Amino acid sequence: MKKIGMVFSLISLLLITLLFSGCGFNTTAKTQKNVALCFSHSPERWQKGAEDMKTQLEKEGYTVTATFFDSEETQREAVETAIQGGTACIVIAGGDSKTLEKQLTEAKEKKIPIIGYDSMLKDTDAISYFVSFDNEGVGTAMGKYIENRFQLKNGAGPFNLEFFSGSATDSNAELMFKGTYDILKPYIDNGQLVVPSGKTTFSATATQDWDAKNAAARLKEMMASQYAGKSLDIVVAASDGIAYGIVDGLDGYTGKWPFITGQDADKKALDYIRQGKMTFSIKKSSDELNKKCIRMIKAVVEGTQPSLNDVKTYNNNVITVPAYLCIPYIIDKDNLDKVVE
Repeated sequence: MKKIGMVFSLISLLLITLLFSGCGFNTTAKTQKNVALCFSHSPERWQKGAEDMKTQLEKEGYTVTATFFDSEETQREAVETAIQGGTACIVIAGGDSKTLEKQLTEAKEKKIPIIGYDSMLKDTDAISYFVSFDNEGVGTAMGKYIENRFQLKNGAGPFNLEFFSGSATDSNAELMFKGTYDILKPYIDNGQLVVPSGKTTFSATATQDWDAKNAAARLKEMMASQYAGKSLDIVVAASDGIAYGIVDGLDGYTGKWPFITGQDADKKALDYIRQGKMTFSIKKSSDELNKKCIRMIKAVVEGTQPSLNDVKTYNNNVITVPAYLCIPYIIDKDNLDKVVE
């Protein structure tokens, strides 16, 4: 009986040792309440969001590092540093999963939860949760605004329209395009809306890296090859940055200034709306997004289930990522003076 008792005690001691050493769980010693925010340097609301979340979380006893990357190299470095630093949670905004392939695999192996912030990394199974806005809803709102503004339901037209979508690596951009295109497709099919470039798919209209220079270059080439003697009436630009590229690409344009959309409600975009260079932008409240993201961070660090309101939409080609979606709204000249940052 004594031998059995000793064996039982040794087994119990071994199990306790294994439990506290993390065997069978996470092979990396994670520091409780250590959070890493790895964000692209643009749009500007992402930087502000990261800085605000860092301040709030630190007030509540968290240790937070916020890194803003502007290249593939700095993106890899930011995530790798977070992993090696024993972070309990990584929040990523922007970037490309191909660039981060090694780091994402490592984070998953070490069971470090990753939250996507307002930008979904595609083609990876390493993302635990996603917090963003209803991006298909953003596109739908854009489409309905155009539908109403140009009285398409009443048969008005034809109008020349071009799509300038977001980055092909961002599933948000694809959802936005779908939302807009689903509203406008019937009017393209019946000839009320004409797309002289012939580009009417997401892949054909994607703007690499959401970059204004890429948008400007595509527009200039399009105007030279497709718009001789034609007016450009509507540009569906997926972000303020892309809209700035459209404005730059129209330098020297003598026709009636086109209707140009945007998204993010940057200060520059609001100025452009005042000046008539842009028609509207979509405001996404950083405060609301940050509030939901902070709750999600706390939940994953504490090992509880975060609040979710969408578990079906955000498939990144590998997995469907559970999400919480916030509601954005349109800003144009009519409500511009009521905007509060």
